[in-house]
Amino acid sequence: MNRFSEKSLLELGEYYVYGLIDPRDKQIFYIGKGTENRVFEHERESQENPDSEKLKLKTISEIKDKGFEVEKIIINSNLSEEEAFAAEASLINAFNYVGDNKLTNIVAGHHSAEALSVDNFEKIYGAEELEEKDIKHKILVIKINKLYQRYMDSDALYDTVRGVWRVSKEKVKSVEYVFGVYNSLIVAVYKPSQWFVCKEAKDRLPRPDVVLTSKTENRLFFVDERYEQGLLYDENEQFYIGKSIAGLKLNQSAQNPITYLNPKV
Repeated sequence: MNRFSEKSLLELGEYYVYGLIDPRDKQIFYIGKGTENRVFEHERESQENPDSEKLKLKTISEIKDKGFEVEKIIINSNLSEEEAFAAEASLINAFNYVGDNKLTNIVAGHHSAEALSVDNFEKIYGAEELEEKDIKHKILVIKINKLYQRYMDSDALYDTVRGVWRVSKEKVKSVEYVFGVYNSLIVAVYKPSQWFVCKEAKDRLPRPDVVLTSKTENRLFFVDERYEQGLLYDENEQFYIGKSIAGLKLNQSAQNPITYLNPKV
């Protein structure tokens, strides 16, 4: 068989993911993304263009020389191009991680990194922990565990972190940076340019869901003019963002979202 019937092409959909199998050991040696009759084209390619993906074509030639036919399987079908790219990359990474015989694909997949153990993933991508000596500024730490959502947009994050909070008007005057912290990870860093009391700045409240009551009207929120002007992080913000405060000794109860960090004298 060297091509699909028209009915099969309709059933396959626009894109599919397939595998080529060596019948001698029943091992998949190539994962691909295809459309129409792409799955059948590799063997013709091995004859017409032997320099393309040499290891794959060498394997095909060896199979043919031994009198066998390459086995072909459809792994998933009826995919969009984006879904096919993702499926192809995931399968290549998984097979190359656990298999004794590596696939003959010359690339790992579309926009894909290699598979990693969870320990190595955390080692590479996990947050570096701040130490006491790293704190060079007077910082207000705000835990936003209940308010934060992964992948929230930057403006929503800004409005979440900046208020409204029960803090001392006098104490925040000395604050140089504000950390928005989620599960010990610093997800936002701001440099307050001005603090406001809610009842004195009703037209500037950070969020529409803020309702002024006797409990909230004296709470504070801040404005970071540099952020609102679209300016880039300064070098201190760049240093702090994405790091973890898990290793710092903080005087902060589980109920209180506010605490302060000061440089060690």
